[in-house]
Amino acid sequence: MLTKIGIFAVLAVTVLAVSAAAVPAPVASMGVVLQATHASVNGSPVANHATIFSGDKLATDNAGAVRAQFGSSQIYLFSNSNVSLSHTANGFAADLTGGSVLLSFAAGETFEVLADGAIVQSKSANQKTVAQISMVSPTELMLTSRQGDLQVTMGDETRTVTEGSSYRMSISPASQPGSSPAAQAGGTGATTFTLVAVGIVAAGTGVALWRAFESTSSTN
Repeated sequence: MLTKIGIFAVLAVTVLAVSAAAVPAPVASMGVVLQATHASVNGSPVANHATIFSGDKLATDNAGAVRAQFGSSQIYLFSNSNVSLSHTANGFAADLTGGSVLLSFAAGETFEVLADGAIVQSKSANQKTVAQISMVSPTELMLTSRQGDLQVTMGDETRTVTEGSSYRMSISPASQPGSSPAAQAGGTGATTFTLVAVGIVAAGTGVALWRAFESTSSTN
């Protein structure tokens, strides 16, 4: 038979094992904030070099901006912008709920931006991608590809935004005017969208801004 000391020893080991199993594993960080002005994470002010975790929400006010790095890729939030971030196998996903984001992704890394029910991502993971996505309204987006082709998906529809172009994306339920005849005939209630080219992307503020980010990221 076990002595009292032996019984206590077994109980102690069992309690320690159960306690250790109950402690949640540490959450790995996704990335780091490189620059922040009038910005917040999860509702609290965020400073340069702050760590970002999966599930964090970044936001900027009307005079704010924030730039963060994830691996070799970066995201920049313009003023009055909000995103929720989550980690993926080779990059990250961002749920854009307001404003505009500029993204730069290295070849081999991937991204997904969810906005107004649409998924925007690089068409090929083997290319570098620089893209800007803006929410104009709950039914309209502006999509710009400065480098690399983008793929836009909503429901069963997938279309391409070619490199160096900018498109206005209009979203309409199948039951409303502007939806495709096939969707209306099907009567499935699916949401459809149209892409209208609004011009060729010129070398301007967006490109200059991102080149400045890339040239200074190693110093942050």
